Amino acid sequence: MPKQVILVRHAQSLGNAGLRTTNPTANILTEYGRQQAEEFAATIKEAPDLISWSSYTRTMETAAPLARRFPQARTEEWQDIQEFTYLDPVRCFNTTPEERKPWVDSYWNELNPRYNDGNGAESFADMIDRARKLLSHVRERSENSIFIFTHGQFMAAIKILLEYPDADYAQLMRIFNEHDRGKKVANCEILKII
Repeated sequence: MPKQVILVRHAQSLGNAGLRTTNPTANILTEYGRQQAEEFAATIKEAPDLISWSSYTRTMETAAPLARRFPQARTEEWQDIQEFTYLDPVRCFNTTPEERKPWVDSYWNELNPRYNDGNGAESFADMIDRARKLLSHVRERSENSIFIFTHGQFMAAIKILLEYPDADYAQLMRIFNEHDRGKKVANCEILKII
């Protein structure tokens, strides 16, 4: 059986709905998001060998219906597949996406792949290194069918790495920014990477 690795963006979270969030890791699903996760699980016809998710609550909540549907599938929380947190989480505490917009714009206007905004944030280069690590990791796994519940910007990074494997950090950041930084990745959208 050929190997199949599918990335899945989490269902609608509080942040996606424009609501206040206090912590990138604890941003939970909305009621609509829980419904999306159930509907997504119902579309999968064959049991995967492995279901994994990031350490962020919203990915675990999105993966849960699929894990319940196929209890024989192995389940794992994976480090290093979390969302790209490029703004200092302390500064962003209890803010809405609209309130963070000036900081977001400032960050992307600089296009500095090595810039780190503070404790708990990461540079663009760090996120790209995590994406490369995931691509290597899934190729080494023995499972044939893997579902990975992750995040829109991380999925966008994987996609550009696959399209531009020889680009350097600065080129990748420019391309990532030009491609709307993962904003067009819909909740529960999939990306087949193998």
